[in-house]
Amino acid sequence: MLGVLGMLIAAALWWPAYLLLFRDDRRRLRTGFTLLMAVHASISLIAGLLLRGRPPGEVILFVAVALAVVGALALGLTVVVGAVAVSRWESGLLGRLSTGCGGLALLIAPWAVGALLGTGTPLSLGIGVTGGVIAAHMGLAYLVFLGATVPYQLFPSRRESTGIIILGSVLFDGRVPPLLRRRLDRAAVERDRLLALGIDPVLVPSGGKGDERTPAESAAMAAYLIEVAGVPADRVHAETASRTTEENLVLSHAILDGAGHEGPYIVSTSRYHAFRAALLARSLGFDDEVIGGRTSLSYLPTATLREFVITMSYRIRWLVASIPATLLLVLLLTRVATLSS
Repeated sequence: MLGVLGMLIAAALWWPAYLLLFRDDRRRLRTGFTLLMAVHASISLIAGLLLRGRPPGEVILFVAVALAVVGALALGLTVVVGAVAVSRWESGLLGRLSTGCGGLALLIAPWAVGALLGTGTPLSLGIGVTGGVIAAHMGLAYLVFLGATVPYQLFPSRRESTGIIILGSVLFDGRVPPLLRRRLDRAAVERDRLLALGIDPVLVPSGGKGDERTPAESAAMAAYLIEVAGVPADRVHAETASRTTEENLVLSHAILDGAGHEGPYIVSTSRYHAFRAALLARSLGFDDEVIGGRTSLSYLPTATLREFVITMSYRIRWLVASIPATLLLVLLLTRVATLSS
């Protein structure tokens, strides 16, 4: 009963902590970590009630391992589907094969690690522990990422602002492709919402990279907003110099601030990109709210994988620093498996 009570207290602490962090500032990876801990505590509590004969520590360990396995399988599936769905123009055959093999390795890792740990030989144990740490660490990191980015996408904050920044992306033959069009359409919908509140915002399509034959991204975006979305030309101010998301935000802020507007502003991008754009805005000191247009299902796995890799690179020190905790988890599992056999 004491073990179940401890799990109940843990769940009662982690869920309010998550809700407070999410309400305070959703643009942090720690919201994903806190949500993962809250889910772990809740599942442990349920498992503890169903398996009252098992030691509480064992229940907590197995739930943590199960979550790591789920994360590794989810990441592996994302990688494999992304490798299959990606266009041959975006990645060559060798690149798709190597990516797909990495995903397959993650998919078979839980069973391979279990088989290696079950043999009991020093070499198998060493390989199993190493493989288990890699798969579990990546799986848990992926769950933290999903726990931070998915709620951010699903529950956008309704904010009043006099400026909407639209992040650019590549043009196809100088034309606005579907992915970029959805960003612009999402900004137009947000403009309509603000107009209903009596606010007539300025829209800043942002993106350079133009040359003699190809217009700047923002020039094509501005033309779409005016000619297709029906935004008055005097409410569209294109930003044509940026080459990265960070420059999109900094230079667009400068345009809006210079025109007498005051942030925070609303940023429109693709839904899969919203959380990372929000992280960047926060790191630059902007309190912007990022909204996202929908992403086609065929592109979503590739986009999610790319966002995961780039987002984790922002927190590489924390990712490395947490390896000992994953190692301890795998070693405890190995110890339990060895004692059971």
